[in-house]
Amino acid sequence: MRSQNAGVWAGLVILIFGVLMFVQSLSYQYSSKLGPGPGMFPLWLSGILIVFSFFYIIRSIRKERITFAEILPKGKDSKQLLKVLTALVGFILIVSFIGFIMTGIIFLFILLSGEYRWYINLLISIGVTILLFWVFHGLLSVPLPVNNFGF
Repeated sequence: MRSQNAGVWAGLVILIFGVLMFVQSLSYQYSSKLGPGPGMFPLWLSGILIVFSFFYIIRSIRKERITFAEILPKGKDSKQLLKVLTALVGFILIVSFIGFIMTGIIFLFILLSGEYRWYINLLISIGVTILLFWVFHGLLSVPLPVNNFGF
């Protein structure tokens, strides 16, 4: 079986992302009466990203032959990656139902499991989540999902 060039695939993903951002930036105004509009920076940055992704794809075809087997984590690291991805998907799925604080505590507890004793892990999870909620919701007035109890 022919090995896949991971650099080419990564370049294609970045290229697609850049094209999508470029198309989306066209819906914003490029300039305003005061100077640059909200569409100027996204347009230029996504354009630069597109150009660099082309260079990276060409470089990956010519020089680098990195396979997915070489870059994907193995053993304990793959389990850690799976734990992070599972916790992240779980966070996204339940945050709107049980609120930011409860979901954040669960998320951090899962991520820190195995690194600290359970009670230290729980204290860190509670403290960091409440601190983040206070900073973003209280100080910066960022609307975060809350449950029926207001947290």
